[in-house]
Amino acid sequence: MANSVIGLDPVEPPTRHWEVYIGGEKVQQLASRYEEELGSDEWWQVLDTATRILSRCPDPSGPHERVTGLALGKVQSGKTLSYTALIALSVDNRYRITVVLVGTKNPLLEQNYDRLRRDLGTVRQNITVFKNPLPQEMDVVRSVLYGRGHALIVVLKHRTRINNVRMLLSSPDLRDYATLIIDDEGDEASLNTQFRRGGRSAVYNSILRLRDALPLHAYVAYTATPQANLLIDGIDGLSPNFGVLVDPADGYCGGSVFFGPNRDRYIRSVPASEGELVTSVPEGLKLAIVTFLVGAAIRHLTDETAWHSMLIHNSNRVTDHQCLQRAVRSLIDLWREALTLPPSDPSAAEVLTLARQAYDDLYTTVRNAPAWDDVRERLRQEIWLVEVWMVNSLPLGRDPISTPFRLRNNILIGGNMLGRGVTIEGLAVTYITRRARNETNADTMEQRTRWFGYKEDYLDLCRIFLTPQLREDYTELLRHEDDFWDALRRNERQGLSIRDWPRMLRLDMSIGLRPTRTNVANYRQFRSGGWDIQNLVATNRDTAVHNIRVVNDFFQHHSGESHRYGSTEHTMVRNCRTEMVISDLLAHLNTDGTDWENAYNIEYLARLLLGGCLSTIDVLLMSKGEFRNRSHEGGRIVNLMQGRTPGKQPTDPDFYPGDREIHENRVQLQVHLVRLRASGRTGPIESTALALYIPPNDPRYDLHYVIRDDGQ
Repeated sequence: MANSVIGLDPVEPPTRHWEVYIGGEKVQQLASRYEEELGSDEWWQVLDTATRILSRCPDPSGPHERVTGLALGKVQSGKTLSYTALIALSVDNRYRITVVLVGTKNPLLEQNYDRLRRDLGTVRQNITVFKNPLPQEMDVVRSVLYGRGHALIVVLKHRTRINNVRMLLSSPDLRDYATLIIDDEGDEASLNTQFRRGGRSAVYNSILRLRDALPLHAYVAYTATPQANLLIDGIDGLSPNFGVLVDPADGYCGGSVFFGPNRDRYIRSVPASEGELVTSVPEGLKLAIVTFLVGAAIRHLTDETAWHSMLIHNSNRVTDHQCLQRAVRSLIDLWREALTLPPSDPSAAEVLTLARQAYDDLYTTVRNAPAWDDVRERLRQEIWLVEVWMVNSLPLGRDPISTPFRLRNNILIGGNMLGRGVTIEGLAVTYITRRARNETNADTMEQRTRWFGYKEDYLDLCRIFLTPQLREDYTELLRHEDDFWDALRRNERQGLSIRDWPRMLRLDMSIGLRPTRTNVANYRQFRSGGWDIQNLVATNRDTAVHNIRVVNDFFQHHSGESHRYGSTEHTMVRNCRTEMVISDLLAHLNTDGTDWENAYNIEYLARLLLGGCLSTIDVLLMSKGEFRNRSHEGGRIVNLMQGRTPGKQPTDPDFYPGDREIHENRVQLQVHLVRLRASGRTGPIESTALALYIPPNDPRYDLHYVIRDDGQ
């Protein structure tokens, strides 16, 4: 910590492990496919990100090395293209083997295999793509490599499949080739769900064994929900050495669009009671469906070929999906019949009144909206061009990855199968009421946001229907994601290793949100109100001398004034700039082996500073720097804080209210110099201790941070 200050201005530009060549044949061939589609600026953004990732991986011409990386994207933001570019770049830079772990379900495997084979696996590019290869295929892989080609292995995230790849690549003929391992959705299935029992889960163990077999490789986990990857133990085999942010391209519509300042444009609340939906179609869902149909009419009046889709996510039970599919189909059949009747007929009038309500809502955002009369007439056609899908594992359920749409308008009803890796083309309307009753995981909830993505061209038709609780959840998740993205961006700008970044995630657990699954990571709430007392900075004499010198240097360079509180005097530097407190004091203290969470406190203060909440701090040198005698037990100071003057009333001029009561309800850092009484044969040790006061119940400071708990 002494040579870098987490969270403040950059101290040095990010360093690159080695020089990556970006003008190679494979990158140019990929650019010819995507540069025109994306635009030159966006393609170069994709390539720059891939370059930053590869530069932190081992140099394929260098010594044996194993590196773990984390590539953080956004939900539905095009991470597949990012790692496709990374593969092309690695081939041009002498990596010879790539292993891509692509999810836990075969449809997702097939989708990624087909895309990688289309983009990279051509004879011209000299890249041979293998799907779930067996050890017996070693001769083919060896022939590809001996022929100066590249072996691209796409494998299901299953222990048997991964073990087959390990047995294949651990051959003496293959194991020394520079290898890139890409873990798509690297927070799913890969992490150790047995760590609390001291064991290894099957997929996690197979990945570690694969890595152990390869002396020169990089493992890069791609994910949009990195909470688990960031909170796992620092010594875990998949804990990242570096992290790179994968920014979405222009046109991406994510949490900031749907749950930011303009959320009322797109978000519609349904009654909380609809969270119990099982078999019927309540009023909120009826309005969502008719909004979808009216939107289809508006869309197809200008573009007959556009796909138009709706997602209903109400339950994780497949039988509920089946019941709801029947109910939605029956409702649409009733509306079809009603719309064949004259508008004056009560049945038709009921449907058209609801449709007009949806039209008036969409009219507030739709650009150049067609007239209501035109939409009403078109609606009679659109309602016949709707297919209602059930997406689950039942015999009649369908998989939207491998089954193409047949009609222009599609309603998908499902649960877990719609949680990861599924992109629903033309998705405009989402109705979601599913939420755990008490607590739910932030990363799981974020993975359900299939309505995120590149929707700028038809954002005006998008609507999200959800319960008030979910609206609050996703608004909090936006703050949560923005906060750790900002912190990691500052970390990356400084060129610091992600291992130096305190695992501090802003998340309000009081509303029932947890960062991730408790079976893969330890975490706890970071207390940011009242007193946070460091009972013992150091009992090691050399460390104690160093810290005392840091304290003395700080108060020599930041002159304070004597403040008397009754019979006691302290030196106060009032309104000391927060960045100076961090850079000149906290960042130089050695707190190894103590209970003062220096990194977390620095990061917390830095975020308050950069958020405009804490420009200054009152810093007190207690007793004007005189050493206070204290005893210690079990490595902790007994009663660090001096209490109130006994036997005196507050009206007495010599009354001292105690160290805890002199904060004036302002953020205050107390620096204590203590003389620890002799213990056994050792003599007294002079050391330092700190106490930080944050006014409780102040919304500026109560940011509900969650941190990794390595102490369990």
